[in-house]
Amino acid sequence: MDTGVVTAVIGVIGTALSGTIGYATGRTKDKMTEREMLSKDEQAFRAELRAELQTHKDEIRKLSEEITVLRKENMDLIAENRLLNIKVEQLVAQLSSHTLQAGDSGKGRENNEEIFKAELYK
Repeated sequence: MDTGVVTAVIGVIGTALSGTIGYATGRTKDKMTEREMLSKDEQAFRAELRAELQTHKDEIRKLSEEITVLRKENMDLIAENRLLNIKVEQLVAQLSSHTLQAGDSGKGRENNEEIFKAELYK
């Protein structure tokens, strides 16, 4: 073989080898870029999840506070209702005693109803 042909074959082999190495190196850099992109996307996704979680925590806290206030108001209303029921029972008892004292006349009933209404709205 001629020296020129050997040099040309070695040159072609060297060029092919250099090209293959360069291609593989370039691909590896692209993979790193894709990994970095995925990592950035994942970080953004996690930040969004954290923000959404914090929003839900704040909403739950506000609702819990509102439930506490409503429970207190409910207990106050229950106590007031009990007192009003006791007062109604007392007024019914008074009305019954007035009815017995006044007899079953129509005039006595009218007076008792007026007394009952007056006592109820005190």
